[in-house]
Amino acid sequence: MRAVTDRRLAWAVTDQGVALVASPTCLHVGGVRIDWTSVEKVGWATPTLRLTEIAEVEGTGAVHLWELAEDHGLAETIRERVTASVAWSDVRKLSPDGAVRLVGRRVPDQEVLTWQTVWQPGTDPSDPLLQAQVQAFVEELRKSIG
Repeated sequence: MRAVTDRRLAWAVTDQGVALVASPTCLHVGGVRIDWTSVEKVGWATPTLRLTEIAEVEGTGAVHLWELAEDHGLAETIRERVTASVAWSDVRKLSPDGAVRLVGRRVPDQEVLTWQTVWQPGTDPSDPLLQAQVQAFVEELRKSIG
């Protein structure tokens, strides 16, 4: 297994002078690190970069907005890295009601996928019946996909 180096792939500077640097493993924003596997989605409408972190319930993660004064391929690199981290994604219906998105993510230097469960809005993640169904889905995926 080869080690992933944290070299700079792309970068930008906000209008407040904060550096954003994309590496093979994460986005560095000042002293904060956001791993690609922690990103639900990214949007880019010049000059605004919007990044939403993954959370237990889809669409409820922390949202970061940056106004970029300089962009050196950052938005495209982030989108490529986040997309490349997703090996498998599917929404599964739950009984009696609700749904969950199951996401298999590639993590640098790991052979097996990391599985994430993202509950769909309106589905109760604390319901033991639904939790058991989700666990069964994840176990099935680990056995069949990795």
